Amino acid sequence: MQLRTQSKRRKARRPGSGAGPGRVLTVLLALAAWGCDSDSERPYGVALHLHGSLSEGRASMRGHTEAARELAPRVDVLWWTDHDWRIAAHTYVDDFDFEEGLEESDLAPVPYSNEQWDGRAPPPDWDPPRDPTAPPPANSFEVVKKLWRLSGPEENLPGERVIEVTTREARNGLRSLYLSAGGTRTGRQQIALAFEASRRRHVASLASGVRLRLSALPVDLDPQARVIVRVGLSQASPSRGVRLDYVLDAEGLSGAAQPASREIIRVPNGDYEVEVGTVPLAARQGLWNDWVLELSEDAEALGLGGGDNALVSLELILEVRGRGRAQAYFDAFEIERDRVGEPLFAEARRMAGALEEGGELVHHVGQEISYAAHLNAYGPNVPLADASAHPHGFTPREAVEFVHDHGGLVSLNHFFGVMFDRRIAESARAEPFFKSALERLVENRAYGVDLIEVGYRARGYGLEGYLELWDGLAREGIRLVGVGVSDSHQADIGWLEGPNNFVSWIYAKSPSQTDLLAGLAGGRVYFGDPTRFGGRLDIRAEGGGRMGDLLLREPGSLELIFRATGLERGQSIRLVRDGFSVGEYPSGSPEWSRRARLEIDGPTFVRLEVLEAGERVALSNPLYVDLASAEEAPAP
Repeated sequence: MQLRTQSKRRKARRPGSGAGPGRVLTVLLALAAWGCDSDSERPYGVALHLHGSLSEGRASMRGHTEAARELAPRVDVLWWTDHDWRIAAHTYVDDFDFEEGLEESDLAPVPYSNEQWDGRAPPPDWDPPRDPTAPPPANSFEVVKKLWRLSGPEENLPGERVIEVTTREARNGLRSLYLSAGGTRTGRQQIALAFEASRRRHVASLASGVRLRLSALPVDLDPQARVIVRVGLSQASPSRGVRLDYVLDAEGLSGAAQPASREIIRVPNGDYEVEVGTVPLAARQGLWNDWVLELSEDAEALGLGGGDNALVSLELILEVRGRGRAQAYFDAFEIERDRVGEPLFAEARRMAGALEEGGELVHHVGQEISYAAHLNAYGPNVPLADASAHPHGFTPREAVEFVHDHGGLVSLNHFFGVMFDRRIAESARAEPFFKSALERLVENRAYGVDLIEVGYRARGYGLEGYLELWDGLAREGIRLVGVGVSDSHQADIGWLEGPNNFVSWIYAKSPSQTDLLAGLAGGRVYFGDPTRFGGRLDIRAEGGGRMGDLLLREPGSLELIFRATGLERGQSIRLVRDGFSVGEYPSGSPEWSRRARLEIDGPTFVRLEVLEAGERVALSNPLYVDLASAEEAPAP
């Protein structure tokens, strides 16, 4: 069998060397000193891009861990990559005083590219200031909005409702929020205002020691009325949410002490449960009361997951039942955090270690450098990116240099954007966008990253687009290690459910960070859907060399062995050379192998894919081959 490309390959331009015929030189893609004895390796299933309670979504470490257990033994390692600037609370909002109404604004350093360095727009022309004390470039601040918005039904409710910012009362400044509600004979009247901020800058990890401050002046609160400060927390599991309700009712006005409580309620018409902790509030009617709500302490005391939570959502609710009435003023809202930045990053590592104790899953902590460019940093010695020195974010080259200086690897994340649909692919400008994106990456040599996220079924151009980008870079001599990820921000998506639920299987001696980084650096990786594939993929070459290697040799033929195990009924194998299919083969059994002879006349690469019903469910990294040269070795 001959493997021949379906397109004209780029010919080698380097002069030949004096190497003898058939001589094979193996050069690892990166960090060659990490090379492993392949006989002692096995593949470890790794969720490489995963967000827990230190990011902006509903996920928690414990929630993702429970979801991953459902896929054992196909998943062995969870590698947490929460956003660096969120861990640092960089540009986060922390107060609201109603002086400008229900919407206020702050200024924050604008990220270097609002398009997040993806395939939709070119990067900016200017570089970041090297001196953190130097003034930022002109017009480089953006408006951060923070607001209270009505989150319940707005019309056709019985009873009366009043929502206004008034000068009649104020705890700070001149204005406060006034809410008034009156009910009817039946039913319930409710005013619910949700607090929000641009880019979800109000979300706060409870591992940072979070408390809320809010001043309240209850004017009229009868026995059928209550005030609720409702805090939505993270998922305890894929099917269970968590929240804290701080409640002021008539008993709280009377000074009667009530204990905190906890219960589980089921969401109507669904299989989802919510674990609710209720903490009573006390207040004096007719006077300003300064509440301090200790979210982190209460989540710990009530057994709601403690620091492995986030303040995900926040509502201020005034509620009456029957003919009840309520009036109250609110002011001086604050979000306080005791621990941010490197101390919070250290706490994330501690929480990950606690989850690992006595469990079958291994937990590692990295970060997503993401205020501007989105790049994952992997490595045990990589500190949290310094947001104070880079207020506008890191450019890709700065991020790569930072991570490499600390012995880590860098991944280029979701290059076609964060949208989970096909709006880019179906645009009339899809083709020129893609072409310019590829050209930009080639021109910048992919900024020097080590890895590229390929395994997305539904993001931007989809899996086809990511493969075309990956193969296009390889044809230009930019050989990046491809990985598959989910980038999941909630535990009920990205595992059993898709569309993006890929994991990466890394050949390594152990699941330690050092050994997994060695496998990643050497391209000893294949990736796919763990619900549809759990076997092994590999490519071997005569004379030495395997998947991920770059072989330098003289022109001529090279025999390869392609292997796949753990295939399921109906799955087949596709062989790919230089990005083009050169054959598809039914498996017929769980194990499949095939010998093929490769004619070498210039740079080339081969990989294999596992198909099911015509869809890719697993993909290997390539084995690369180039012509040997005594004068020049190709850059990884």
